[in-house]
Amino acid sequence: MNLGGQTGLVPVLEADGYPIWDTLAITEFLFEQYPSVWPDERFARARARSYSGEVHSSLNALRNAMPVNTRGRRRLAVRTDAVEQDIARVAEIWASSGTYRDGPWLLGAFCAADIIFAPVASRFQTYGVSLSGQAERYLNQLLSHPLVAEWLDLGQREPEVIEQFELLQKA
Repeated sequence: MNLGGQTGLVPVLEADGYPIWDTLAITEFLFEQYPSVWPDERFARARARSYSGEVHSSLNALRNAMPVNTRGRRRLAVRTDAVEQDIARVAEIWASSGTYRDGPWLLGAFCAADIIFAPVASRFQTYGVSLSGQAERYLNQLLSHPLVAEWLDLGQREPEVIEQFELLQKA
């Protein structure tokens, strides 16, 4: 049974031969076995879930203008007002990292909310989105986290090229 493959959606987690293909469903499935996926404290956990839900259901202009391409660098994207608003919202969230709870991540300790922002960070890297201050520090920290670095490395080694995601490079 490969329902994830049938839907064409990614990511897909195969757990004991059972596919789970929605980011939030995957996160909640993992939470049942690894409670540290979300923060312990309930308000921090609610904030983490809110950020994750926002990434999951919003940022559509950003997602459409800047497809994930972990190999690409210096790619061109049309940055409409809606795209700029999405970028500003992400920068606002990242600029608050560590202020809600002690620690360097969005809510203190590294959690699902941080990892759910990894594809956004990848887009910023691919399309050369510049940030400043705490938002830039958070971006660089997220891109260098071992789990994200491993994901990016796997993307670099992926032999298949999806032409529609190979947008033109900046000169």
